[in-house]
Amino acid sequence: MKYLLNLFFYMLILSPYLHQVNAQKGEIPVGAKLQQSQKLLIKIGMTSKSKPAKLKFGEYATVNLKGGSTKGDGKTKLDFSFVVINKKGDSAFVEAANNSTNPESHTLKDLSVYITTNIDQEDLWILLMTKTPDKNEFSLENIFLTNGIDEINFENIIGEPMGKSIKTAPRGIEALINGNSIGAMQYYSGGSFSYKKFIWISEEFDDQTKLIVASLFSSMMEIGDYFEDYTITD
Repeated sequence: MKYLLNLFFYMLILSPYLHQVNAQKGEIPVGAKLQQSQKLLIKIGMTSKSKPAKLKFGEYATVNLKGGSTKGDGKTKLDFSFVVINKKGDSAFVEAANNSTNPESHTLKDLSVYITTNIDQEDLWILLMTKTPDKNEFSLENIFLTNGIDEINFENIIGEPMGKSIKTAPRGIEALINGNSIGAMQYYSGGSFSYKKFIWISEEFDDQTKLIVASLFSSMMEIGDYFEDYTITD
């Protein structure tokens, strides 16, 4: 009886960390609170070079998809834009500007992504994301998201390999604000199901924050060419 009580006591203490062990095969180990949120399968429409692919995950979807264009000054290169909607009818407006010296370059993308919503139009978030030249990877050092007051930080997440090689391990990225996880995206599932991609959005935050998270990951999917060949490194 004493042994069982001790076991229960240690399980209670360790419960916040058990998600690291209990992650399902082929799944990144998200935090305990995110595990309480629904795992959303990302459905990707037809991809093309002319405009973003339509995305749908859970109650969120991208609409009004537009490809690159040049503004009236002849200098500002718009890389893409779209609108993210949820089932309540809220909308987030996403617009990406290419800051590269050569906007037509296929080896370097230095992008500023502007995100606003109809919930709080004064709350402007800016995502800075740079693709590493000549490499199929992004570095966390080159990913930054802020609204001028709060900053969202990112961490890499790697799950257990599906085979003998580390290349078969599921990979993802987690978004945190003030140390609290607000969402995660699994962009590579490893093994024979590597094409499956998932998003978790914390239910503990308001609709504004959740819509920003949905827009963030939708933008990353577009910039990363839907992570067919790209990965995120530290």
